[in-house]
Amino acid sequence: MKRKLKRVPGRGWAGGVCAGIAYWLGIPVWLVRLIWVWAIIFYGTGLILYILLWIFMPEWEKTPDDFDQITGD
Repeated sequence: MKRKLKRVPGRGWAGGVCAGIAYWLGIPVWLVRLIWVWAIIFYGTGLILYILLWIFMPEWEKTPDDFDQITGD
């Protein structure tokens, strides 16, 4: 099954954007969060992009069954 890019609000610190990206890419959530914080600190645009994704990215109705297995969260 192909994974879709959607927010996972029940698994996120704020809006579930990083959790959704991690699930979509199949990488650990902590790695996406680390990259995101790095982008905010060094480039400043990460925060604007995060807010835009939080607003416009659709969300999962419920957490996908294989979320823990894929992201290690």
